[in-house]
Amino acid sequence: MQMLIAAEDDGLVTEVALGDTSGAAREVAVLLDRNARGCARVAAMLRSDMDRPPVNASVEEGIAFCKRLFDWSVTESEEASVALYSLGSPELLAEATREIVDVLDAWGVLGPERRVLDLGCGIGRMEEALAGKALHITGIDVSEKMIDAARRRTAHLQNVTLSTCSGKDLAAHPDHTFDLVLAVDSFPYLVQSGDALVDAHFGEARRVLAPGGDFVILNFSYRDDLARDAADVAQLAEKHGFGVVTSGTAPLRLWNAPAFRMRRRPRA
Repeated sequence: MQMLIAAEDDGLVTEVALGDTSGAAREVAVLLDRNARGCARVAAMLRSDMDRPPVNASVEEGIAFCKRLFDWSVTESEEASVALYSLGSPELLAEATREIVDVLDAWGVLGPERRVLDLGCGIGRMEEALAGKALHITGIDVSEKMIDAARRRTAHLQNVTLSTCSGKDLAAHPDHTFDLVLAVDSFPYLVQSGDALVDAHFGEARRVLAPGGDFVILNFSYRDDLARDAADVAQLAEKHGFGVVTSGTAPLRLWNAPAFRMRRRPRA
C-alpha cells in the first residue's frame, strides 16, 4: 500500500519488487500478482487526486470534501474506498477486518449487551463483522453512497442501524446511548477538517457514551507523527473526561494504524 501511495503506479511498484531479490520484495511481488486488477484500480484512484483535501478549508468545506471523496471512491472500489491496504480485494479486507475484531475482543470492549456506534462506517464492514458480538451496532457516515453500500451488505442483519450524518456532531443520538464508540480510519478526515471538529467529536463521544463506556480510535491522523497524535489525544481525552488506556500502539498485522483506546470517566 505504501509503495502504491508513493508511486501511484502499480507497474512501477511491480518492477521494483521483481528487481529486488530480498524475501520481503518477493512477498510484495506475489501480493501484487495475486491482486493485479485491484492494485491497478487503487493506483488509478490515487492518480485521480480526488483524495487531496482543500488547503485551509473551513469545517463545512472539509466535510463537503469527505462526502465527495467517498461518494466517488465507493463507486470505484468498495473495498479500497474504506481500506487502500485491501488492494481492492474482498478477501484481504475481510481478513483485516477480522483482525480488528480480534483486537477489540481481546480488549474486552465487545459483548452481547454492548451497544456500538461506528463513526464513518463506510460500506458496513465493521457492522457485518460485529453483528454477532454486540447487542446493536449503529453506523453513520457523511456519504450517502457509502450508506447505500452498507445497507445492501447488512440487509440480513437485524441488529444493525445505518444512517447518514452531518459530520459536524452526533446530535441525532441521545446521551448515554452507547457502550463503545468506534472510529476506524475516520478521524484523519476530522483532523483534516480542523481542530474544532475533532474537539467537537471528542465531546460528543463522551456525551453519547454510557458511564464506563469505551472510545476506540484506529488511526488518529495522516500526519505521520505518532508523538503529536498521542499528545493531541491525551489533551483531548483529559479535556473531555476520558482516561487513556492505550496510546499509539500497533496491535494489527495487516494495517499499521496506531490504536488509541479511552474510557469514559464519571463526572467529578
